[in-house]
Amino acid sequence: MELRQLESFVVVAEELHFGRAAARLQVSGPPLSQQIRRLEREVGATLFDRHTRAVALTAAGEAFLPRARRALAAAADAAVAAREAAEGSTGSVRLGFAGPSSNTFLYRTARRFRARRPRARLVLVTGRFSGELAEDLRADRVDAALIRTPVDDDGLAVREIARHRLVAALPEEHPLAGRTEIGLAELAHDPFVAYPSQRMAVMRTSVDAACLRSGFLPRIEQEAPETHTLLSLVGAGVGVGLALEATAELRTPGVVLVPLSDPPVVPLALAWKRDAANPVLPALLEAAGVDGPDGRVPSPPGGGATA
Repeated sequence: MELRQLESFVVVAEELHFGRAAARLQVSGPPLSQQIRRLEREVGATLFDRHTRAVALTAAGEAFLPRARRALAAAADAAVAAREAAEGSTGSVRLGFAGPSSNTFLYRTARRFRARRPRARLVLVTGRFSGELAEDLRADRVDAALIRTPVDDDGLAVREIARHRLVAALPEEHPLAGRTEIGLAELAHDPFVAYPSQRMAVMRTSVDAACLRSGFLPRIEQEAPETHTLLSLVGAGVGVGLALEATAELRTPGVVLVPLSDPPVVPLALAWKRDAANPVLPALLEAAGVDGPDGRVPSPPGGGATA
């Protein structure tokens, strides 16, 4: 059973006249009659009573008509759904991120994305680190990710979107906790709580490099796997630390964040695979205000949004 047979049946049922139906369908009469005969054989029932001057639906035809219309409508809906998915109007895109420093970007980008693609989904994937997020990208577990740079960008397009300053995280009883600003060298003799070099390589490298520029190598008292733990250890008096200024949002008890006179800066970037095929990804990049020809994100066919 073919869609054109169903269409022919519906038109004949509406006209109840093979000549007028043939004119609507822009075919000649005999082929239309043959098509209806084949349909009746496939259905196993006579659909029309044919008289010299009139055509009428049989009981079988009356039962068949609404279902034929629904089948044609479903086929049309399927075609529309396929086109919309190919254009990126529907579907989903997964964005990986870690830490509160991404919140401003996520809020702005999510609002823009929903305005541009109200029927597509932006799925936020949280709780990972830059190196792991880069691997998630390469393994297609996420479609884009907010990562700290530098990162091995083999196969990835990387666009810097922000630069975040580091601040000193001090126990509230620390002698410098009441200052409005301190120099990093003033912490040279304090024990440090730091991110692990394996999982948080970019952050740890940034902290070590900043301390070296100030004339000392930090004495690591304890490592913390993520920011909440680092601040909790600082609040417990284990040591001091350097954290992104956005961690002020966490309001950790017992911790005071003090700006640095010459603050180190850690870039934040949006990354995606250069050969990404997700048709919704260009809409995310557009919402993020990110573009660049060497990213090579394919434009969705049929006039969809581009990066």
